[in-house]
Amino acid sequence: MESVKSQFFGRERILYEIVQGVLAPQPASFSLVGSKLIGKSRLLNYLASEMGPLLQRELADWRPLAYQDSSRVLVARFDCDWPELQEDLLGYMYRQLAQRLAEVDRIRIDWDPVQEEANPSRQLWQICQQLNRLGYRLVLLLDNFDAVFENQILSMETIDELRPLTLEIALVVATEQPLHDLDRDLAASPLFNVMTQLFLSLVEPEAAQKWLAAYAEHFPGIESMVPELLELTGTHPFLLGRIGDIFTEVEQMLPPGQVVGREHLPLLRLRLAEHGRLLFETCWNKIRKPPRRLEGQAIQALLKWLLKEPLQLHEVRAEQFPALNWLINQAIVAYTNAGYRLFSPLFAEFLSARLAEHPAPAISSAPQVETAPIYDRLTKIEAALLRYFEARPHQIIPPEQLLADIWKRPDASPRRVQEAIRRLRLQLQDASPPVGVIENERGRGYRFVPATR
Repeated sequence: MESVKSQFFGRERILYEIVQGVLAPQPASFSLVGSKLIGKSRLLNYLASEMGPLLQRELADWRPLAYQDSSRVLVARFDCDWPELQEDLLGYMYRQLAQRLAEVDRIRIDWDPVQEEANPSRQLWQICQQLNRLGYRLVLLLDNFDAVFENQILSMETIDELRPLTLEIALVVATEQPLHDLDRDLAASPLFNVMTQLFLSLVEPEAAQKWLAAYAEHFPGIESMVPELLELTGTHPFLLGRIGDIFTEVEQMLPPGQVVGREHLPLLRLRLAEHGRLLFETCWNKIRKPPRRLEGQAIQALLKWLLKEPLQLHEVRAEQFPALNWLINQAIVAYTNAGYRLFSPLFAEFLSARLAEHPAPAISSAPQVETAPIYDRLTKIEAALLRYFEARPHQIIPPEQLLADIWKRPDASPRRVQEAIRRLRLQLQDASPPVGVIENERGRGYRFVPATR
């Protein structure tokens, strides 16, 4: 069973595009977008592992000629949810990379010019330049990159400093939302606007069959129910990843010597629905809080249709395209020969029950407190800051209080507040109707002065 869990199935087109791009003469960078539990971390872990196409010797033909020797490829993976990384993103990355390189005897880095650089971004750039001259390629994998945007870890000044790095290294970031939905200004910066965006959705049917075939080596009865398992899982990697545990559970319920077979499908279906509840709850929470650019009622209308029957291509109206695209991006809706449908009948049953419990008002496009048009353009942190200021007009609020109440990080750097305030001020300047201004009471904090109505 552990051998199956350690294997990676599918995504070959995406993997090949990433490998070819990050190892090209001029390295390309990628933005990997996918919903929670769709397998972004699993894919990045595979890329960083000795079994993945960047480092495995047997997969040399996946790589350009210059890097078919996998010892010429260095892969570093970072999780942007790590507290130490959020506190000092570039400094932490530099220290980890420097420590790793110092332990690799075959790579001779001249550390003197590196340590003479003024800041971590320049130190990283110096290391990368030396690696390139030595014939190595560094690939940085940044998981949960949403945190960098939502917590505004990177300032525009830092982004400008990092831009030359993209000429030396390859960058792959993973987020739940497209970068332009997280922060339009940052996404439009030269560091990110050159990234190739790749959407991660359900596993290809052929790959899902290989996944089930790997389980069948341990549970032969699977071979007689592959079509049913493909239908129930919807080829979602989270559900496919639970098949082995479910068969083990059911096998332990049976008398000694009896194996799990087709006659146990109702029980397998029941347990798969239970194991999938975390996924279904995650999808439900997404549905209840769609992006502000989408109409909640449009999403609800689509879901009600899909609960009754598949939606044919010719039946989709132009005004439904944004909502349907979003549902596909969330791996909630799949397209088959029968048309658009909910990815799994198990989720359809879950959704039907939830919609019965929560009538139409449960799905809305935005909280009612955020009625001002400006909120449509704000990031999560900017919106939280504006709400906080609007609730405390004319009060002087020190940066330490904002770090504690908004970021929940009272020990973080005040520069985080300064950068967020700077961006929010830019948004307030263009707000129509006017919302107000944020004044800087030097040495004391910030004060919000609402616009005169």
